[in-house]
Amino acid sequence: MARMRTKRNIPARMERCHERWFDAPLLNRGKWREACGFAEDIPLWLEIGCGKGKFCTEMALRHPEVLYIAMERDASVTLAAVEKAHELEIPNLFFIRGDAGIIENYFAEDEVDRIFLNFSDPWTRQNKPKRRLTYRDFLNKYKVMMRAGGAVEFKTDNDELFDFSLNEFRETGFVLEDETRDLHNSVFDAENIRTEFEQKFADQGITIKRVVAKML
Repeated sequence: MARMRTKRNIPARMERCHERWFDAPLLNRGKWREACGFAEDIPLWLEIGCGKGKFCTEMALRHPEVLYIAMERDASVTLAAVEKAHELEIPNLFFIRGDAGIIENYFAEDEVDRIFLNFSDPWTRQNKPKRRLTYRDFLNKYKVMMRAGGAVEFKTDNDELFDFSLNEFRETGFVLEDETRDLHNSVFDAENIRTEFEQKFADQGITIKRVVAKML
């Protein structure tokens, strides 16, 4: 998928959607529900690397009973997602523009119920496995952030990354469920929401891999 062209007037356009995002998200660590105006017992779902927002938008609309936080690093991509949510007036969807490398600075212990990783950078060409969002250092951070019974839902087109991730999940104590190497031809596809990348890969005949990794 082609790299998104840098958008113009990003600060002004983000300001018009100020109710959808936080310019100082680190201040919300440990109090995201309060900051977003939700009760403490409501589930909090986090998507790391939300892209242009198709998945998070549809998930938040499908699940109004949860607080959905979507995180993205690129400014132009974040803006596309924020403007979409603003236009649709989705009350339970909020955004962070930030770096997953310091995810522990954004979320406190036992704050998140579910994490979504959709088509994360496989870092295979650069041979930098420690930068993968399913590397064990990241997974151990997620375990601290998540409440008891929490889970990571992971989707990818990349076979090497999928095999690597399954091993990392097991090595860090996750239990694997709903595993498939052909999501779109599985029983799990009925509830699946396709991301922009996912549809592109499907159109090319590439099978989509998916697994749910649950905490013990």
